[in-house]
Amino acid sequence: MVDSEFFTEYGEGNRYQIQEVIGKGSYGVVGSAIDTHTGEKVAIKKINDIFEHVSDATRILREIKLLRLLRHPDIVEVKHIMLPPSRREFKDIYVVFELMESDLHQVIKANDDLTPEHYQFFLYQLLRALKYIHTGFVPSGNSSGTEVFKKACVGGWRVLVT
Repeated sequence: MVDSEFFTEYGEGNRYQIQEVIGKGSYGVVGSAIDTHTGEKVAIKKINDIFEHVSDATRILREIKLLRLLRHPDIVEVKHIMLPPSRREFKDIYVVFELMESDLHQVIKANDDLTPEHYQFFLYQLLRALKYIHTGFVPSGNSSGTEVFKKACVGGWRVLVT
């Protein structure tokens, strides 16, 4: 996917050089990119037609608001939120995250040789992140599995859990 296909007339799109699509989900597409200002590798989540369903828009807004505030080693960091060129053209949103090499679903699916210790470590990190969120008085309704992004380290892999 070339930049012009990923970014739909976003002025800030020229800051990022898209490398490849690394994931697709119900809300949109995630691409790996290079920040041309810093040289850092990032992940950009493109959420399509954000206002198509009010409930989805509300959920996405809540996720972005929470992730912007959370700073913890087990929670993925929001680096940047790209603004649309104008309010009239605001239908997609782009959220820039730190780049993870894989997600937990892919790691579990691709590895038959994961030990109970691996699963114990996954659970430990999930619980540590959840404790951090609850310590910050974030209601648990906002911390569902689809809204909490988490980092894990598995045999040297950095993993993003969605």
